[in-house]
Amino acid sequence: MSLGKQLHPHLPFLRRYSRALTGSQQHGDAYVRATLEAIVAAPDDFPSDVDPRLGLYRLFHALWTNTHLEDGEMDTSDADGRRAVAHARLSRMTPLPRQALLLTAMEGFSHQETAYLMDISPSDITMLVDEAMKQIEEQTRADVLIIEDEPIIAMDIEMIVRDMGHDVT
Repeated sequence: MSLGKQLHPHLPFLRRYSRALTGSQQHGDAYVRATLEAIVAAPDDFPSDVDPRLGLYRLFHALWTNTHLEDGEMDTSDADGRRAVAHARLSRMTPLPRQALLLTAMEGFSHQETAYLMDISPSDITMLVDEAMKQIEEQTRADVLIIEDEPIIAMDIEMIVRDMGHDVT
């Protein structure tokens, strides 16, 4: 089977990932396009010793870390409130933890595969994913004021709110 046919089913997922990573479909597509152009320019350089999906993402990451394409703004044309909030929170995360989290949680790569893609050790991936989750948790933590005249209900609500990671004032 040709390399193009092997890569074809993975392109929508790479586009989804690149959009989440860059914050805009247009900017993400520029990196996907550059990845495909690099494959067409030098097909023999494409890693043949790994799954085509891994090779595709590995080449994408090499371009992502070594190439600066024109920055784009976050595409909010189709973003509802929740999607806009998610994009805003992802954009506030530092790059390496964001990449590790997106590759493992959204794209379903194992820590070993993600380590291969990012060219770092699997233990570093675990640390980066933990850091990403910590950053998300810090962004979503809130101070909550509970107004309830029934003390038992107020204590129950307080326990629920604290269990969710929020502070009760």
